[in-house]
Amino acid sequence: MTRRVAAMAVASAALLSGCGQVGPPPKDFATEDAVLAMRIHEGGEDSSYLVLVSAKGETRAIELGRVEGAAISWTEDGITTSDRSHDYVIDEKGLTANERTSGGNEIETQHEWYRVPVGAGTLIGFSPEDGSKDPFVTYIDGDSGKATTRVSPYGQTSTAAVCGERVFSSGRGTDTKAFEDDSGSIPESQLNRAALTSAYPHDGADILSTLEPSTFPGTTSPCVDGIVYEGWENDADQHLVRVWNTAKGTPAAQVAVDHEIVYPEDDSSPIGGPARVTVSDGRLFWVVDNTMWSAPLPTTEAAPIRAREVGYLEGTAGLNAEVMTYASNAAYTVTNESELHERFTRRRSDRVWTELTELSLVRTDLATGKASLALEVGVKDVDFPTKDTRVTAMAINPEWLAENSE
Repeated sequence: MTRRVAAMAVASAALLSGCGQVGPPPKDFATEDAVLAMRIHEGGEDSSYLVLVSAKGETRAIELGRVEGAAISWTEDGITTSDRSHDYVIDEKGLTANERTSGGNEIETQHEWYRVPVGAGTLIGFSPEDGSKDPFVTYIDGDSGKATTRVSPYGQTSTAAVCGERVFSSGRGTDTKAFEDDSGSIPESQLNRAALTSAYPHDGADILSTLEPSTFPGTTSPCVDGIVYEGWENDADQHLVRVWNTAKGTPAAQVAVDHEIVYPEDDSSPIGGPARVTVSDGRLFWVVDNTMWSAPLPTTEAAPIRAREVGYLEGTAGLNAEVMTYASNAAYTVTNESELHERFTRRRSDRVWTELTELSLVRTDLATGKASLALEVGVKDVDFPTKDTRVTAMAINPEWLAENSE
């Protein structure tokens, strides 16, 4: 029996059970020749499919329990992703299911907030299934594939950046200790203050600043030479880039400096704050809705920065526009050709879902904004649902990215 047939059999058995429970994924589900990984969710279902795609566009899939915000990471050690009670590692040898425990007790999640490479491993932040309990983090060691879970105030927050072994969080202060029993508590006076906080996976946390922007900074941002670049939007709908200096001992007035983004006069200010910030060839890039913008790297001195439109990112028809990833010189998104797809609105819901009759990985050059087809994904006779579905997460094989960089 091939792995593809085995995966189909497992998925079919779970569907036929009728109890809503998803069976354990097959241990022989390996990365093999995969270059793209996606999480695909079917509307109204409590499960999600992890789909691996080869360079020829051929797919293999397994069914996992659904978790809101569940992401995928792909490093040289393989793929990681999670469901409510397990953290999975998938490499060339197969699949390892780490049952999530803390203090000897099983621990489940209902929401994943972030998943970032840290040193030789991956750090994930979660909200607990039981809302009366504390958030937690899981660290997956890249070498061993083993997962360690600890209660942490930095589980239920977006991360700001990863600088080497340091994880910078734009989270709220709390008197709960992070990661280790001997880590420093955050003072009561700093509760609910938006601060850039550095958390170490193994030895505690420290506060860099207790400045209070009108909104918390957003998702993971780049760290370049110890400087974190974070996009955010204030209550006056101004778009700003905050430059954080993470060096210890930096004077308080220089820790965080805001730069207003000035858009071209013929463009009205985009709706929604700047997200998915990255740095390439000495320039800053970010996305608002599906439009990519660029500007020179801001300095540590406050001054406006002028934005230039790079181009439109494909990936909207029924797909999550946040499903994108960066290479050193390009952005990658998944899209379906909307004119070829039947779109419909579910009753009692404003969400638009799409039948996947075609699916593509699109590469957009950061310098020119030119979009090109990177990979066509076959979606006929596949072992995952294609109707009433959407792609919720993606990751790309880093070796394939390096080989296909232009």
